[in-house]
Amino acid sequence: MTPTVRRIGTCTEPATILIEGRSQIDGGLAYGRLEVQVYACDGHAREARAEWIVPPLTAFTAIAEPVVGRQCGDAADVG
Repeated sequence: MTPTVRRIGTCTEPATILIEGRSQIDGGLAYGRLEVQVYACDGHAREARAEWIVPPLTAFTAIAEPVVGRQCGDAADVG
């Protein structure tokens, strides 16, 4: 499936963090399938976790390679 790419907000600062929105499994005690990825700058990281990833999805900060070539507010619906 091809991700649906979209923008959130108007900030165009370079992204420094990738936040994943995942569905819940096992009664909410574990995370499941990746549904959305959002990129944020340091100034919008908290907002991205709290407001850009909406329930019932759970926000997780992705621990991976540095974010390169993305702007704050870039998002991809992958689920």
